Amino acid sequence: MSLSILIPCYNWDVYQLIKDLQKQCIEEYSIDNFEILCIEDGSKNYFQNNKIDMIEGVRYEIRTKNIGRSAIRNLLSKKARFSWLLFIDCDSKIVTKNFIKSYKKNIGTNQKTVFYGKTTYPENTLNKKTILHEKYGRIIESKRKKDFFSSHHFLIHKNCFQEIRFDEKITSYGYEDVLFQIESDYSFQYIDNTLCHIGLKSNEKFLQDCEESLRNITRYINNKNIINQIKILRYWESLSKCYLDKIISVLFNIFQPTIKRNLLSKNPNLTLLQIYKMGFLIKEIKRLPSS
Repeated sequence: MSLSILIPCYNWDVYQLIKDLQKQCIEEYSIDNFEILCIEDGSKNYFQNNKIDMIEGVRYEIRTKNIGRSAIRNLLSKKARFSWLLFIDCDSKIVTKNFIKSYKKNIGTNQKTVFYGKTTYPENTLNKKTILHEKYGRIIESKRKKDFFSSHHFLIHKNCFQEIRFDEKITSYGYEDVLFQIESDYSFQYIDNTLCHIGLKSNEKFLQDCEESLRNITRYINNKNIINQIKILRYWESLSKCYLDKIISVLFNIFQPTIKRNLLSKNPNLTLLQIYKMGFLIKEIKRLPSS
């Protein structure tokens, strides 16, 4: 079965990633049975990505205007030549010799199943500027992938993808993959296939992305199906029924600066991050015209 590897790129050097992927593809496929397609989504810095076109089996395109995480994936799927699509985030590193082979084993087995693999994070970088993302990634995010789909890397049949697609109303970071799964009737299967997420964000950027993702899901607070499947929305609903959201809102306004200082420090507390996210979500919901 042929394979299209699709990489949305934004301000990241993907040259080594694509070289490593192409090497593994050559071992598993003839040159006519795979492609690697990378599209710059309004990047400001192209690094050495202009050399990608010289790699056999690779297509490289540049979009000068950013269209967002959801729309760029949808566009990549339209441009793909083959029936099986392997989406990979650009800020990734190949850490196993059998990454492509492991996905290839699942190609053709079930067109109604989305296969996704394990995400690891750099261990103990000791970089205080990115420690919040590193701790959250290693301690929380990487461990819950067995139960919850993540779009970091996943394999899907093109027909299946075209029926689901990513919600293009979500143009910024956050929850587009969760909603992709919720709104699908297909099964999602975790496989033991590892890819390392090396694009650690600064503490400030990571917290900003957390806030943006929470703003994204405030538009779904009247959708019972989505509330039931997103944990933080379930908690919010329970709290609001008991009017505890009002108390949390008052406390969050008082303690937000203190909690934020901890999260941006060299030793952030992940329990405080969860408290911050709930307080911020309640604050954003209360800003809505209908709240």
